[in-house]
Amino acid sequence: GVERFDSGADVAVRVRFRADRPHEVEVAGFAHESSAPLDHLILTATMGNWARLRHLQLADRIVHPRDLWPGFERTDFTEHARFRLSELRRDGDAAIVTAVGDEADPLAVTYSDDTVPHWHFEGGLAAQGWRVDDPHPDLEVLVNGRWAYWASTSAIPGGVAYENFEVVEPFRQGAAFRFSVEPLG
Repeated sequence: GVERFDSGADVAVRVRFRADRPHEVEVAGFAHESSAPLDHLILTATMGNWARLRHLQLADRIVHPRDLWPGFERTDFTEHARFRLSELRRDGDAAIVTAVGDEADPLAVTYSDDTVPHWHFEGGLAAQGWRVDDPHPDLEVLVNGRWAYWASTSAIPGGVAYENFEVVEPFRQGAAFRFSVEPLG
């Protein structure tokens, strides 16, 4: 279960995996009757900097962290950047947004000497994405970034990468969001 929040929010999260969508997880939030009223319930995908995600794919453009946060070289998080529903790709009524790395071979990068091994990327090229089949008109995508790996001063190879990648809309009981990590190539 989910612990009750200090704000009085008392929620449950349903998680669904489907055999016909092996690279996807669906999450939906529910407020218990005992819950304080909710404005939002944010379910997030993190660790974008492990895969060094740097291309946020919107309807008409690709957004790179260096354009959002030029010169950022601190060990904390950047401010969030926000993108409205009208900026997202659509598939019928569904809203879709994806993020991918900008390196041809993410396994071939050179890490700083102080980067602990668990931050060394070991995966393959993949697109991480959100799909909302029935988006609220006020839906937004939020991203933030990091220049250094979490709990360290070790610079991320290539500079700032997206870290948290989330869909935010006014709370609706049972609204579902699908997150995927689709292999590329």
